[in-house]
Amino acid sequence: MYLTKEPLFGNGKAKFILVKDNNDLRGLKIFKTVLKMYCKEQANVAILCYDGIGEDLIHGVTANNDDIKLLDIFSDPYSWYQGENLDALMSVEFIPEYFSDFKGVLCIYSLTSLLIHDGIVKVYKTLHKLLMNNADLQILALLHPSVHDLQEIDIIDKMSSTSLNINSDEDTEILQSVVHYSSGKVNSLSLEYKISENFELSSLVDVQLLKSKEVKEKKPDPTANLTFNLKLKDDEKEARNQLQLPYMKMQNSDDAVIQNLLENDFYDEEDPDDDLDI
Repeated sequence: MYLTKEPLFGNGKAKFILVKDNNDLRGLKIFKTVLKMYCKEQANVAILCYDGIGEDLIHGVTANNDDIKLLDIFSDPYSWYQGENLDALMSVEFIPEYFSDFKGVLCIYSLTSLLIHDGIVKVYKTLHKLLMNNADLQILALLHPSVHDLQEIDIIDKMSSTSLNINSDEDTEILQSVVHYSSGKVNSLSLEYKISENFELSSLVDVQLLKSKEVKEKKPDPTANLTFNLKLKDDEKEARNQLQLPYMKMQNSDDAVIQNLLENDFYDEEDPDDDLDI
C-alpha cells in the first residue's frame, strides 16, 4: 500500500519539511521519496542541488526531467553552463530574488551546505522571511545534523512545520515525524518504514501500535517449562475416547432402567373410578 503525505505531515501543505539523517542512515532516500510525492501531484518543483550531481538526484523521481527546474550548483556554482544569469549561487541571498514569487515546492539539497557557507543567522532570516511573504511557497530541505552544533539544529528544527528524523532500532529503520501546528501543538509519530526501489513508501507502520500488538501476542505460556507433557498423541486421544469411566457405566444403567419402564405396560389405562356413580 503506497501512502500519501498526510500520515507523515499532518496536512497536505506543510510549509517547511525538514529531513534529518544521522551518521548511519542517509536521508537521501526519504528526501527523494517526498520529492516524488510532489512530482506525482504535478506540483511546480524547483531543486537547488549543492551536494551532488543534479541528474543523479532526480534519477528515478520523475519520468520527465523537464517537469523539474534544476539548478545544479554542485557542478556549476556560477551558472556558466546552465544558461541562467545568476551570480553567487552558493549564497542564500540569491534565493529570495528568484523565488520570492515562486508558486510550488523549493527543494534544497542540502541545507547543510548553505549553513556552512552563510551561517545560521543569515540562512534563518532569509528562509523565514521567504516563507512568511510567500503563501504559495513550500520548502523541502535535507539537513546533516552531525555537521552542526545543537543550537543550529534546534533553530532550523523550530522553523520547520514538519521534521522527519531517521533513526534505527536494531535492524529496523525508524522514521520519526514531528509536526508543528500553527496553534503551537506538536504531534510526534514514530514509524517503521520501507522504501521501494522506485522511491515510494511500500510500508509505514506505527511503532507503538506494533509493539502493543507484539506484547498481546506474547502472553505467558503456563505449560512452557513443565517436566512432563500435557498434550496427548493421536493414539492416546483415541484410547481416551474409548475408555468408559464408572460414572458413565452408572449413567448407562440408569438409562436402561428408564427405557425398560417406558417399554413395559406399567400404567393401567382403565379408570379405577368407572364403577362409581358420581
